[in-house]
Formats: sequence, structure tokens, C-alpha cells
Amino acid sequence: MNNLTSQYYYMKPFAVLLIFLILLSSCSQSEKSQPADLVTQKSRIEKQIDSLNKILIEIDKKLNQNKAEDIPVIDAIVVDNQHFMHYIDLQGNIDTDGNVMVMPEVMGSVTKIYKNEGDRVVKGQIIMLLDDQVLRNQIAEVRTQYALAKTAYDRQKRLWDQKIGSEMAYLQAKTKKESLAKKLRTLQSQLSKFKVKAPISGTLDDLMIKEGEMAAPQRPVARVVNLSKVYMQADVSERYLPQIKKGTPVNIYFPEIQKQIKSTVNYVGNFIHPNNRTFKIRVNLVNVDGDLKPNLTGQLQIKDFETDSAIVLPLSLVQEDRNGQNYVYVLVPVKDRPDIYKVSKRLVTLGKSYKDLVMITSGLIPGDIIATQAARGLTEGDLVKVSKPDNLKPKDEAPVKGQQQTQKTKPVYHTVNKGETLFKIHKKYKVSLADLKAWNGLKSDAVKVGQKLIVKK
Repeated sequence: MNNLTSQYYYMKPFAVLLIFLILLSSCSQSEKSQPADLVTQKSRIEKQIDSLNKILIEIDKKLNQNKAEDIPVIDAIVVDNQHFMHYIDLQGNIDTDGNVMVMPEVMGSVTKIYKNEGDRVVKGQIIMLLDDQVLRNQIAEVRTQYALAKTAYDRQKRLWDQKIGSEMAYLQAKTKKESLAKKLRTLQSQLSKFKVKAPISGTLDDLMIKEGEMAAPQRPVARVVNLSKVYMQADVSERYLPQIKKGTPVNIYFPEIQKQIKSTVNYVGNFIHPNNRTFKIRVNLVNVDGDLKPNLTGQLQIKDFETDSAIVLPLSLVQEDRNGQNYVYVLVPVKDRPDIYKVSKRLVTLGKSYKDLVMITSGLIPGDIIATQAARGLTEGDLVKVSKPDNLKPKDEAPVKGQQQTQKTKPVYHTVNKGETLFKIHKKYKVSLADLKAWNGLKSDAVKVGQKLIVKK
């Protein structure tokens, strides 16, 4: 109890007692006093009573003022219908069909490397040459044998055409010539295998062997990468199978390179893995800049719900009572007490939630005032004040001339800093990407450092 309150409680009984003693004294002396003295005494007592009443009135005023000042001041918002979207959040990795390990088909030491790491190669272009001297010697030997066999065959054929000589000698010469011809063709085809060629067009990303070292089949000697076309692959829980189809829109954000891409699902897997109950999805991406590397991780957002008219609140404002029912604190204006509100508990039904927001399907209507600051410290029936009462006025209420109109129509701007993306700005100011693009006339998600954007209207 403060000093003023103590003064009130001690002084009020004292004043009443004083008045009573004065009246008692005057009554006891009234028998002895003359009428003129009684009139004077009465006047004096009335003045004393008036003086004490004035003191009591001042004390009551100060006590009422202190009591009003004890009402806590909190923040509040007016709920209204707004746009709400729900996404399925996933994580995936970049992969590409253009990531090929180059392996020779034959064994041999490397005699010449024609390309360096980072060079562009075309499909079929020679990357390196293996030692093929032994094979060339074999080809030369077979070619000599073939030449002799062909000469013998030609002679036997002329004799056979003239009906001279035996048929067996003719057939043996023919068979030997044809056999050496096939062997020569086989050796020549093997000769091409000593030239290690690029299996695809792309960039020679890695050389794994040096000149003079021995190359062998099934042992990679180089890697060729083509990043012009890549894809994002992710595992999705089977519960989302009804929501995700081929053609479903998807947003992909790569935090490491600060890049956001919009695309669609190109492939939905037909097999659910029995261990983790997931299926695969694939999103094809065009990698013009080449900054999407294999195994780069990204965050996928697949929209599965959207509405233009929903009451949405931060999850932190929704509480749960001992019966498991969800509720929020609604502020109800107190009659005949301007700017004073009474706290009322309102049961609500929750819908879909995303990030730190939840959709309220029942229990609230547009125009309800919700306590935001220190909401968990309130109790039903508390009296509170609102820190910014003008913000609780209806939107169609006529603004105060001059100042209010300017504040209501003045947009809020943000200058793009280094490393910021449109996705980050949309998260920071809690405004939809569609609104950001519409307000600023943007046709894509690309923004530049120093660009001035409208983030609030």
C-alpha cells in the first residue's frame, strides 16, 4: 500500500471522528449557549466540514488516477481475412546425367594427353592416346601375310578358271586369304580402342592419369561433366503422394549460392522404399550459368494449399488449456471507459500451419482484437490498455485530416543489400512473393544490389 493510499485510509476515519466530536461538543454546550453563539458555532463547524470534504475529494481523485495508471499497456492486432499458402518443405540434391567417368577399353601406357583439365571437349574427340605399337606390329605382320595369301589365291583362281589344278588347292588359298582379311579387320578395329575419346560433350573436369602411367579397363582416367542440364532429386514421404503429381509447381532455393528457381515436378517415382516409406521426385533444371553443381543441396517448396480468405495468426499467440482446447485472448472494449479493454478467452479451431503461422478455421471473425504482447501473462477478466489504439480502428474509418492520411498511403521501401534475394526479402517483411513482384513490376525473381523495392503498401 503506497503513501497516498495509507493517507486516504487513515485520514478518512479521522475526519469522520473529528466531525462527530465537533457535533457532540456542540450538542453538549447547546444547552448553555445562547442562540447567537449557536449560530456562530454552527457556521464554524460547517466550514470545517466543507474543508474536510474537499480534502477527501482530492484524495479520491488521486486514488482513482493511480488505479487507472496501474492498468497494463500491451500490443494488440485486429484480425482480418488474408492470403495464406501452405507448402511441403523438402531437401534435395543436384545431379546430372552429364557426369561421366572415362575408362579405356584396353590396357596400355599413356603416350600422349591432348586435353587439359577445364578444356571443352566434343563427343568423340580424342583425349589421350595409349601405346599401340605392339598392335601396329601385329597388323603389319598380318598385312604381309594377307598380301602373300591374296597373291596365292589369285594364281589358284586363274588356274581353276582354266580348269587346271585341284579344287582343294583353290579352296585352301581362298580360305586362307579370307581368314587373314578378317583378322586384319579385327586388329584394325582394336587399334581404335587405344584412342581414349570423350563419351559426351562437356568440360574435362578431372584427369586421373599422367603420361607414362599404365591405363587399364574399369579404371577411370578422366571425368567429363556437362552441366547445361541438371536435375534436382528428392525423397518424399508417402503421405504426400496425393498432392504431388507430374507438373506440380515447385520453388527451389539454394542457400549456398543465394539462388531461387521456379520449376515443376517432371517425374514422380513409382516405387515406395520399404525402409523409409518415401518415393523419389525429379525436377529438371536449365543450368545456363553453370552454378548448379552435382551434389549441391537445395530446399524445395511444393505448394499443396492456398486460399485468399483466411484468418491467420502467429502460432505463439495460440495457447492450450488443461482440457487440450486451443484458445486466444480477445480484447473486448469496456463500456463507458475509452481505451480500456477486458481480456476474454476465446476457443479456436486450428487449420493448416506453415512456418510460424497457423490458419484459424473457427472461433474468430474479422475485426476481433487479439492481444499479442505478453499474451501468456494475461488472465481472463484482466483490464488492459493498447499501446497503439489508432491501429485498432476499422480500415474504412475516416482518417484524421492530414497526418493519418499520409501515414496510411505512404509505402515502405527496402534497398537490396549484397547477398539478399527476393525470397529473403519476402521472409523478412512477411509479404507474399506475388505482391512484391506486382508492387515493383518484377517479371522474375532476380534483384540487383542497390535496387529499391516497395515492401509494404
